[in-house]
Amino acid sequence: MFSPRGCMSQVDPSNQERARSLLEARELRIYLRTVGDVVRLQILRQLAQSQEMSVTKLVKAVRVSQPLLSWHLGVLRRVGLVSVRKEGRLVWYSLDGQVLRSFRRRFDAWVRIPEDADAVGEGEKHA
Repeated sequence: MFSPRGCMSQVDPSNQERARSLLEARELRIYLRTVGDVVRLQILRQLAQSQEMSVTKLVKAVRVSQPLLSWHLGVLRRVGLVSVRKEGRLVWYSLDGQVLRSFRRRFDAWVRIPEDADAVGEGEKHA
């Protein structure tokens, strides 16, 4: 016997895939907006070049005010790209390279870039 309620409870797999894709796109948008700011890019670059840096050193390196730098560090911290360690009154920041690599892999997977895309791209340029 036909049961409309039973049919409604079954979820279309293509709809599930679209929902997952949309969720991933939204999460990637947050990441891309976070790293899309020039000051935050400068902060990430500085942190990538040293193990950890104090806010004072970051202010000098990035050449922005301390309140502005702290605000940008908070944005990076909420996304998980930056870790914080407090030592008395000093606050030390470091780049979480694992999170950065994870976002890069997720982005590549979402746009479906193969691992050896550079090799494929070079071949296509000369073809």
